[in-house]
Amino acid sequence: MSLLLGILLALPAQACEPVAEVPEALQVAWVSKLPAAAGNNTWLEVVQLGDLRGLIERSTRDSATTLRGLGLLGRTQKLRATFKVTVFEVSRSVLCRPMDGAPGEAMAGVPICDHPQQQQGAGVKASAYTGCGYATDLGSGVRGLDVFRVRWADAVTKGFCVLPWDRMIQEG
Repeated sequence: MSLLLGILLALPAQACEPVAEVPEALQVAWVSKLPAAAGNNTWLEVVQLGDLRGLIERSTRDSATTLRGLGLLGRTQKLRATFKVTVFEVSRSVLCRPMDGAPGEAMAGVPICDHPQQQQGAGVKASAYTGCGYATDLGSGVRGLDVFRVRWADAVTKGFCVLPWDRMIQEG
């Protein structure tokens, strides 16, 4: 074993930062490539709409930077796909947090996902998963947005709105 590998293995695992409490009712956004679709039992990875808007502003409305912040585009990848944003209004009771820990245990009001829901969301890079309930910004390597999982059938009960990615970037 090399000295560097030995040192890395001896270092303690990085501790998770706290995740934010969420309101009882909230708007969440699923960002996905076109023509991605989901069936009733598909689990989506979503972020709070307000957090997405904040990321867009911080990214100075640059598509690639924002998508890296969501873990959807690797650090050196070029933007080649067309994306869309699907917005849902949900109750926090239908959400779970993709994080390490005891499934069902509440973290800031939202339970930790069961094992099948822990799988990364469609299109999300494996390197964006932290096990802490938030993603890694693949552009900067820092903590990204808090992420949640929601089953499509539960997300659509109050309706949904699909926006072109370019419109979301332009209007925030």
